[in-house]
Amino acid sequence: MCDRMDVKQSTVLLSEEELKRQIVALHKINNLTGFLPIKIEELLPAIKEEIEEVFVHYECNFNIFAEDYACSGLTSVDCKALRDQLPMISGQDQACPCSVGETCQKIYRSHICVPLISGTEIFGVITLKSTVQKGLSRDMLEILLAIANQVAATLQRSQLLNRLAQEKNNLEEANKEITQLNSSLLSTIEELKRTQRQLIYSERLAAAGRLAANLTHEINNPTGIILSRLEWLLLDASEKELPEEVVKDLLVIKKHTERIAQTTRGLLSFSRRTKNETALVDLENLIKETVVWLERQFSRKDIVIVLNLSPLPLINGNKDQLEQVLVNLLTNAKDALPEGGQITITTRHHTEKNHVQIDIEDNGTGIPEDMMNSIFDPFFSTKEKELGTGLGLPISLTIMKEHGGFLRMESTPHEGSCFSMILPCVPENQEGDLNE
Repeated sequence: MCDRMDVKQSTVLLSEEELKRQIVALHKINNLTGFLPIKIEELLPAIKEEIEEVFVHYECNFNIFAEDYACSGLTSVDCKALRDQLPMISGQDQACPCSVGETCQKIYRSHICVPLISGTEIFGVITLKSTVQKGLSRDMLEILLAIANQVAATLQRSQLLNRLAQEKNNLEEANKEITQLNSSLLSTIEELKRTQRQLIYSERLAAAGRLAANLTHEINNPTGIILSRLEWLLLDASEKELPEEVVKDLLVIKKHTERIAQTTRGLLSFSRRTKNETALVDLENLIKETVVWLERQFSRKDIVIVLNLSPLPLINGNKDQLEQVLVNLLTNAKDALPEGGQITITTRHHTEKNHVQIDIEDNGTGIPEDMMNSIFDPFFSTKEKELGTGLGLPISLTIMKEHGGFLRMESTPHEGSCFSMILPCVPENQEGDLNE
């Protein structure tokens, strides 16, 4: 009697132990599938271990579509559980649904396949295989189905999270591209605004040039009349015995009237439309003519122009364009001398290299080091908006290159700058008449 009671008590205790183990395993699986982020490659081996703790006589494997976790070659056609979307239990006498040939039938005596389905999506199967003939109770099958449902839901959640992560990455990349495009667009808009302002200002300068040309013609007519009358007066001065003081005054009037005429001629020459024709140019005369009609306005700023000219050979070029370069460089030198100062123009003939060099040097503010690499960029200017367009140096550089020469710049902040015009000489056999 006692022996029977001991056996019965032992059986009860064993059932309670199994139940406890099942509850613990289910609890662990529930915790595992609840963690974020979901890493399937780590999660499935952990669940497999817990399943094998509950189903002690079985070897557990997962076979997930598109991933290799268990039996190879599994398809929805091969597996009855997947075809029927129902659990499948086979014994020793039945062919293994998810293995090729007789291998599985000869080794395993019990085989269980439970499909992993969540909603309308099928993810694969859980397979349990045993080398012993072992039946599966209804409670155990329900536990296996509960685990399968939990795993399928987790796979679906993982798939959804992966899609969301991918969409997030796509959105971040798209947002980054949009931000870059917006930044580029804003830069382009700003550049267009700057260009528009410069074009408007350039048009104003062109209009001012046309007005200056018209005014020059208007001024030249009366100055021509004044000069002709002065000539007659000076011719009659000795015959009519005009006082010496009057003759001196007439000469002073003639001198300054000629200065007005010369200045207006220079302004007219600079403002007229430049042709692309080239001819032989005397740079020494060009420099002197340019300085004559600029030095008056420079002197008002307490700026002295010093000429240090040496004889130069002729060069082949466009006189109007070269004059434009000279005016641009002299104007820049003037703007670098807000408190007055000195501009020195020096010429040299480098016979060994067969080129001429014109240095325009000032003792002004100089150019900041961080701007030296940008001064030849279009629309870049170190001056205030009202004083510069940022086109003078780029245009001058273009003109020099078209003449086969170049511009060279040296500058020391707070000490001054020197711009050098370097032009090739004309071979002696090509020298002829000069530009007028």
